[in-house]
Amino acid sequence: MNAFLDLAERQIPATVKARRRAAETRRERAREKAFTERDAQFQTWQREHREQLDAALAGPYGEKLAALLGALESLTLETADALIQRAHADGWDAADGDTRFLVLRLIDAAIVRLRERAGLAPFDDPLFHQPPDAFLTLREMLR
Repeated sequence: MNAFLDLAERQIPATVKARRRAAETRRERAREKAFTERDAQFQTWQREHREQLDAALAGPYGEKLAALLGALESLTLETADALIQRAHADGWDAADGDTRFLVLRLIDAAIVRLRERAGLAPFDDPLFHQPPDAFLTLREMLR
């Protein structure tokens, strides 16, 4: 060890060392509390979204939504454009606002998972002069 650092450590009074340890302990407890709160909020968020999905599956659009979830499981990068025709054919644009938002959120999550599995960035929106991708097209359709 460095002799100068060793000497400096011996020169610091015990009361200062105790205050430093106490401050470090408080910071660690605050950090742990923040992580615990974040985890609890995330679990609440997941539970609420699951409850919304379960309610929608039990509602009037349940069959269509179940079929859409099945299609999202088999979604590939090549079939993402077919998703637009399927959403239009299923009439999601005529559904109520909450259902449209749920459908769009499910589609978004499926596209992000698909892109990440393929080693791509989760989001890659086209520039203004390029044609819109599948998600942007569906977002406009489901507004």
